[in-house]
Amino acid sequence: MQFFCPHFSAKILGLILALSAAAMACQVPVFRYALERWEPGAYRVRAPETLKVDPHANVEIEKTAAVTQLELYYPPKLRQASEKPIWSAPMSEANVRVMLDSPMRRELMKRLLAGQSAVWLLIESGDAAKDEAAAKVIAEGLRAAQEKLKLPDGVITQDEANDPKKRHENADVLQSALPLKIEFSTLRMSRGNAEEAALIAMLMHIEPDLSDYVKEPMVFPIFGRGRALEPMIGKGIHVDNIVEAATYLCGACSCEIKEQNPGIDLLMTADWGAVGTDEVLPETVMISPQSADEDRGTKLAVIVGAVILAMAALRLFRATARV
Repeated sequence: MQFFCPHFSAKILGLILALSAAAMACQVPVFRYALERWEPGAYRVRAPETLKVDPHANVEIEKTAAVTQLELYYPPKLRQASEKPIWSAPMSEANVRVMLDSPMRRELMKRLLAGQSAVWLLIESGDAAKDEAAAKVIAEGLRAAQEKLKLPDGVITQDEANDPKKRHENADVLQSALPLKIEFSTLRMSRGNAEEAALIAMLMHIEPDLSDYVKEPMVFPIFGRGRALEPMIGKGIHVDNIVEAATYLCGACSCEIKEQNPGIDLLMTADWGAVGTDEVLPETVMISPQSADEDRGTKLAVIVGAVILAMAALRLFRATARV
């Protein structure tokens, strides 16, 4: 005798919905959609009433006369947000600069505004052998991504969007004239770099147990308007993991709601309206767009596969519903 299982039916429904979403995804790659449309979350700062900050910094200041220290908190919408600050320091002009800006964040901003898909930020362990090994694996992983990944077809440029003869979905239209390409670079940072203390604190609180792994190298893919994915750590810095993360970043943006995507926004003092420069950056990996015919075939195969799986799931659902 067979019995109806509500949990099983829910999983089948979820599979059907997921397949449908995949078939109708926005075609703009995640990294570009994030750069053009995802506003960074505002960090909360408790500080003295005299504190003034650059309007381009994604912060909200809680000015309190009794406070003698700067206290930095994650944006309230993050699951990692709590009433404990992720970084604090005595109130001083130098510490305000460390909190709001740093050389590493300026370099990240420059590369992302120039159109790079992601910057892979390696936080060194202090063990030269481990750090060099991690850097080599990252380079190997990005080469593997170069051989595998292709940009999705169906992205609409601004000129094409203005053509009245063409139909399109607004989500598929690029919001800037910045050339669309897949391009990666890497940066390295010492864990003990005092100028980057606030940045390191933001990254090291993404997961609650990262402090247990300070003797291991960590790499954080950073994309969009300074959004960081969870790190790969130690032996987890593996070619397959790098390719998997790169595949997510360069794939069609299936969920356009920022909060439903992985990662956290970093606190940066940046004018993200200045998208696009002609500057050539060193140590990059570039990938050419997929041909239209090739990608149409891939999309058709995905849709056909989704329909077949959905029909099979429906038949299985009906069978399990019978007593």
